[in-house]
Amino acid sequence: MAKPKMRPPTHEEFVFHVREPSLSYSFGLQHDRLLKEVQPFAEREAVHFVTECIWPDRFKGREGKATIYPEPALADPKLLDKDDVHRKWIGHVHVTKREFETVIWLPPQAVWRLGEAMASGLIRSMLTNGLIEPRGMNRVTTASFYGSEFDPLAYGG
Repeated sequence: MAKPKMRPPTHEEFVFHVREPSLSYSFGLQHDRLLKEVQPFAEREAVHFVTECIWPDRFKGREGKATIYPEPALADPKLLDKDDVHRKWIGHVHVTKREFETVIWLPPQAVWRLGEAMASGLIRSMLTNGLIEPRGMNRVTTASFYGSEFDPLAYGG
């Protein structure tokens, strides 16, 4: 009797150590002519940090860059358009031979708190889970951050 075919996984989890963050902020006049009437000012903020992959094993020890951006619509879902991509994912992990990049969008009130917690050492690990796509792309549907009580090595196996 033939073995049933195993379906390839549709989701993948990444487990990272996180390093000291760098915070960036800018505020100025809106330069985008299409948005200028509705939003006269442009405000940009982000938390940037280095990650070290713990899991999956094929990327273990590999370093990458990560960025967390605030997205106001995630704090108030009424602001999301019906076809907005944030209804399907909140970020991505992109892995190539040269690049290991993680980008996450979160509600604005969480971004600076996470940056401060990483800077103080209260946050040491990040987990993401998401849909596997071709060409090294993983669409993140869940992101979690943990302190010293979480052992990423024991969690990853």
